[in-house]
Amino acid sequence: MKVEITDYAKSELRKIHNYHVQVASPEIATKLINKILDAIDELAQLPSIGSKEPLLHELNKNYRYIVCANYKIIFYNTENVIYITDIFDCRQNPVKITKRNRQ
Repeated sequence: MKVEITDYAKSELRKIHNYHVQVASPEIATKLINKILDAIDELAQLPSIGSKEPLLHELNKNYRYIVCANYKIIFYNTENVIYITDIFDCRQNPVKITKRNRQ
């Protein structure tokens, strides 16, 4: 199955990388991003994995998520494509997910 990462999710990945470059190192930042991208690649093989995201239930797109490190990878499936809509830091207020995914 094809996986598409939205521009918003790509922007979040860049922010995560930049943050970890500053607080840790470029090597750690790159390892974390690669770990997240590997988890996204696994979705192509197993598109039904993950749990339903209850905070996005009202949007009627059957949003799901998987957790990688401290991040929720938020996605939904269509018949042929998995759309990654957000990479959300689980240490934030969970209500922010609803505001960020109303696109």
